[in-house]
Amino acid sequence: MRRLLPLLVLSAALAVSAGCARTTSATNTSAAVPNWVDPSAAAPSTDPPTPGYGDPSASPSGSASASTPSAPKASSSTKPAPPPAGSGLVQQLLAQINQLRASHGLPPYKLSNGLIASAHAHNVQMLKPGCGLSHRCPGEMDLGPRIKAQGVNWHSAGENIGYSGPNANNQAAILAAAKGITMSMYNEKPPNDGHRKNILSSGFTMVGIDVIRDDKGLVWLTQDFAS
Repeated sequence: MRRLLPLLVLSAALAVSAGCARTTSATNTSAAVPNWVDPSAAAPSTDPPTPGYGDPSASPSGSASASTPSAPKASSSTKPAPPPAGSGLVQQLLAQINQLRASHGLPPYKLSNGLIASAHAHNVQMLKPGCGLSHRCPGEMDLGPRIKAQGVNWHSAGENIGYSGPNANNQAAILAAAKGITMSMYNEKPPNDGHRKNILSSGFTMVGIDVIRDDKGLVWLTQDFAS
């Protein structure tokens, strides 16, 4: 009998209220951190921007374990290259997100190579010892500067992260795991629906998606959003 990891969801945003939630699934784990709003730009909602990560107002009171979830650590030698924007995996995950958006009358997100690079860099950081499922690993820049370092000029930004597994080492299994994480985010309910808000945002216009399977069979997903 294999041991299954619990599904956790951590979501946050500066421009929207963020949340952490624990789902009922027994095989996935996901998380999202506070969204960033460029101080020089107007906030996309009436909620005041919240500087930095870990703002107490961004964490729901009912799920302390999900606000700072600990995830298994993969070996630091796991450094696969990011998938190109045209890869089948990325395109299928983008199609999933845009189908969900279309069902709510929202325009599709466009892929950003800079956001893909940012998402991949963060996935690699989460695999290192001492990090795990977190929006900011030791020695890593915050989300806003991290995206800007990849050449993305942004006004607002957000991030969803998660992991699932163990999974088989083939593209079908990896894709299914990543889609499952995304659906668990989409199915969130208020007030713990920060991931869902990022997926269905009317303010963001771009997304970058990265998926990595580590040497323990866990599939890690990072979605970076910006406008």
